[in-house]
Amino acid sequence: MDGYPHELEYRREHTKGIRELAYVERIDDMGFTLEHHAERRERWAVRYATACAEDFLARQRAKPGRFVVSVYRLRPEEPRHHLVTIRLNWPSPKTPKASAPT
Repeated sequence: MDGYPHELEYRREHTKGIRELAYVERIDDMGFTLEHHAERRERWAVRYATACAEDFLARQRAKPGRFVVSVYRLRPEEPRHHLVTIRLNWPSPKTPKASAPT
């Protein structure tokens, strides 16, 4: 990864405060850098992290539950930089349910 490396950590939250690392995803994605206005940057990061997490959990066929997802920017010249942490109920109410073939 040489463009826009990020790491997403997915922790399953069993009860409040009890979390277990379930997945780690490394991506090269400039989506987290698209908002340049400081007053809107956090809202954009939450929205984009949610979309990325829903896509990833769907591809992993993750079991339902609550996840805490942290996003970090990775740069070779710096320690990883925390961007945002979100809570996500999976499957999300927005996630379409797969229908049976007809």
